[in-house]
Amino acid sequence: MATTIEDIQYDEMISELHFDAVMKNEAQKQCIYIFVEGDSEEFVFQPLLEMCGVNFETDGVVVANYNGIGNLKHAIRLLRKTLSHDRPIIVTFDDDPAGKRVSKAINDPLISTFKIPLNPVVTYKNGEQGGSFEECFTANCFIESSFKQGAIDSIALGKESKFRKTFDPRTPWVSQLTRFIQSEGGNPSSLNKIEIAENMMSSCSPIPDTFEELANLVRKLRTMNPIKHPDDVEIKI
Repeated sequence: MATTIEDIQYDEMISELHFDAVMKNEAQKQCIYIFVEGDSEEFVFQPLLEMCGVNFETDGVVVANYNGIGNLKHAIRLLRKTLSHDRPIIVTFDDDPAGKRVSKAINDPLISTFKIPLNPVVTYKNGEQGGSFEECFTANCFIESSFKQGAIDSIALGKESKFRKTFDPRTPWVSQLTRFIQSEGGNPSSLNKIEIAENMMSSCSPIPDTFEELANLVRKLRTMNPIKHPDDVEIKI
């Protein structure tokens, strides 16, 4: 039975589909890890970076939460003992005193450190400048996102204008908000940072420079470490 053009086209289509499936699988195997400091970052980094043009599936990008700067050294130590540590890793950290201290101790050619936010926003009690995840966004975005249902204690919910009168964008924002909630008779632990993060992600315009630059770093690392087909093996003679 003769082979028709339709048969050839069908075989080519199957071959292309198989190739695409293999490469998607390899993208995950050869992933670029983005280590993030907490739950808020884990929740919103992917959508924010996708807004900046990063395709997590085809680019092979995975967000991993190391649950606080105190755990970062241990997370890296464990990673170095696994087969996974043959690929690039981006370690993000809050640019606060603790983050500055720990990040300086990282010395690994496969690890790129990236401070959050990109540029200093607030000044800490020790005089150091920097910030944390919330300070990647504008002060107005942070405040509007905080005074929404589910983000803070309901007792402080309708007092946004009062908070604005005392708010100082040059000092850490979250600590100001928790003190304000307490001063109004609310529970400071009611602060839902994940809810605030989602609100900021949904309403920010434009995307903060921090995430644009992080997306650029992801693309740079992927260009330097392209995804290889499993059959792409160099044979040494």
